[in-house]
Amino acid sequence: MPLYQLVTASRSDPDRDWFKSKYIALLQCTLTVVTTVVCWAVALYNGHVKVWPIPMISHCGVYPPEKYIFSIGLVCAAALMFMFIWIVETAGKIYSSRTTAWALGFPCSIGLMVLAVCNCEEEPTLHYIGAISYFVGFAVWCLLCSFKELSVSDEKSTVWIVARQVLSLAAIWFTIGLGIFMGLGYDEHPSEVAICEWSAVLCAELFVLTFYFDLGDTYFVENVQEIGDESYCNQLISDDECEGKCHLSV
Repeated sequence: MPLYQLVTASRSDPDRDWFKSKYIALLQCTLTVVTTVVCWAVALYNGHVKVWPIPMISHCGVYPPEKYIFSIGLVCAAALMFMFIWIVETAGKIYSSRTTAWALGFPCSIGLMVLAVCNCEEEPTLHYIGAISYFVGFAVWCLLCSFKELSVSDEKSTVWIVARQVLSLAAIWFTIGLGIFMGLGYDEHPSEVAICEWSAVLCAELFVLTFYFDLGDTYFVENVQEIGDESYCNQLISDDECEGKCHLSV
């Protein structure tokens, strides 16, 4: 098996390997989705939003008490996203890319934090700057990660690779739709805007969730190292020498 870009370090110390990297993906997805749904339910219960037209996610975090859940939950989700992007960047997988992480991944996690802290009613400018960074950055990041996986042969493809390709296309589609309907005016298209927004978030977070199944059980947060590149592979003379030192995956 060629060792080009598909090496993930597993230089393990049993005393330190206690938290698997895949759980960061699971936590990030779960926290984001649960926070938004809980905020919607609390806002609906208190009469701050209506069932129809479907409210935008931001409108579910305007008034107390839901705004506190909104801010705390999404700030924590943004911190997990930052860590998740870092893990993916250093995983040594075919989708790993320092450029993509710094250009799109990290800015979108910062955008999520900004929109969570800055209320859309109290600080609309900062809130929507953060929202644009999050939605556009995350959608394009997902698409680029999936685009890199197109080179994986059919026999080595997995259901998670296919799922990422479908979800990334859906996320970019709904993000574009969100931008179009917002441009046409929220007052004229409130339901379309909200549906596109909720759908874009759900697709992007399900995209993150696929990494829970892809990162495996031997890749720990404590041992994340930037050695999953071609230069490291070139130091290995054969696959036999690699056995026991690294984990190969496609």
